[in-house]
Amino acid sequence: MGMEVYRSGRRGRGLRAALLLLGGLLLLLAAYVVLPLGTDRVVLLGSDARAAEPSRSDTIVVAKAGGGALAVPRDTLVQIPGVGQDKVNAALAHGGPELAVKTLEGLTGVPIGNYVVVDFGAVEEIVDALGGVTVEVDEPIQYTLDGRYVSIPAGRQTLDGFEALAYVRYRGGPTADIGRIGRQQEFLRALAAEAASPRKLVRLPLAARAAWANVDTNMNPISAGRLALRMWLFGVGEVELYPGTPQYINGIAYWVPDRTAGARAVEATIA
Repeated sequence: MGMEVYRSGRRGRGLRAALLLLGGLLLLLAAYVVLPLGTDRVVLLGSDARAAEPSRSDTIVVAKAGGGALAVPRDTLVQIPGVGQDKVNAALAHGGPELAVKTLEGLTGVPIGNYVVVDFGAVEEIVDALGGVTVEVDEPIQYTLDGRYVSIPAGRQTLDGFEALAYVRYRGGPTADIGRIGRQQEFLRALAAEAASPRKLVRLPLAARAAWANVDTNMNPISAGRLALRMWLFGVGEVELYPGTPQYINGIAYWVPDRTAGARAVEATIA
């Protein structure tokens, strides 16, 4: 009895065509994620909005996928388009996140385009969703936030959501807002490490849901996901503070930027 031979025929050709199509789609997806499109920069604005008050950006960080991050003190004296000179955090109140982006583009000299405004309540929800975040606390923190007392000892501490919120909002101590920026930078690094940890993988969907529910962004979910994936793949390197000096002008405290040193900081982080 002879051996039967099965020929692929149309089915085989159809399978090859499907595999080629799938391979092409995967290549396109990889290119979409890996190749730089747009600015690859985003402004993170932490909103401190309270009832009956205009929203001001309490935290301002410009980050670039594969680059670094530049923290801008909220009291930085800048030129706000259509408004004049004021503190950089006032741009959000005058014209929303779009004006904040334009103001920061003027300060840094680089195109940014994308923004994410985060309600501070998101910090508490995201950290609790991740099961806590571990940070190095330089000095003890003790104060009352929104009517709730918080006490965080110095040293390596795993903070729950409310403690993390208190940590990033604390302005006590001799360095005030500049010290708070340092704590926020430490928190962001620690949060990124927690999110990237394999042991927190099962918690990521809940954390992502908490984050998305508390943000306002001009990016659609696909663009936001792409930028987040690029930041996860290529990382965000050095975090620097936009250099300047504290000064009182007409009785108001400002952070007066050093444009020469600032240009170097921009080049090292988000250029």
